[in-house]
Amino acid sequence: MRYPLILILSTFPVAAMAQGFEGAVVDLQYQKYDSGSSSELDSLEGNLDAAWSFGTFGAQVGLAIGKEVDSSSDIDFDQYNGVALHATADVSDSLRLGAMMAVDNRADEIYVYALEALYLGGPLRVEGRIGDSLEDDQPFTLTEVKGDYAFGAISARAGLHRTDFGDAGSYRVFSLGAGYAFSDAGQVYADIGHHRTDDGTSTDSGNVISLGVRFDLGGDGERLFSYQPLN
Repeated sequence: MRYPLILILSTFPVAAMAQGFEGAVVDLQYQKYDSGSSSELDSLEGNLDAAWSFGTFGAQVGLAIGKEVDSSSDIDFDQYNGVALHATADVSDSLRLGAMMAVDNRADEIYVYALEALYLGGPLRVEGRIGDSLEDDQPFTLTEVKGDYAFGAISARAGLHRTDFGDAGSYRVFSLGAGYAFSDAGQVYADIGHHRTDDGTSTDSGNVISLGVRFDLGGDGERLFSYQPLN
């Protein structure tokens, strides 16, 4: 029932293209997930975001695809797809607010609705959002904050993510990392995180390692939200 709404909203930025293309970014990532219980899973993920602005307000569309490629367990590998739509408002040159609706096809379609904010101040970039599935059969809340600070071409990165499923458990990750801008439009990065996964009956913890490369395809990519639904 909600797919027609997504299709309608996804045409909104296209209609607004004449008002001003703001930027586009592609992010390619390899991730190794250690469950903490002798199980590992490797995956590849790609995210493409594009944004348009028309005065104070704007819109952003994000597309994501993920593919499991290796595991220490005998499992079938899945492929995931997702889309995120953002409506944005610039409070100032350094502060952007947004409202997001996102969906991906894991676990029979997962929807999330969120309020978000992005702060840019010189070498500092901080992004955060709080969200909710607004569902009765698959309820969960989302909280995440991530940021980086640039020292010339080198940057320090940090992130905190929490998904809470109520009585069904929670998933939390805290990560630290570093990035290197090898050109005006390209950056490589590496993050190492520690997760704590509670399934409602038991708790496991382990590491999450991410290696990635990001390219600005034009415009000001720093002003785009960087929600990655498959992480």
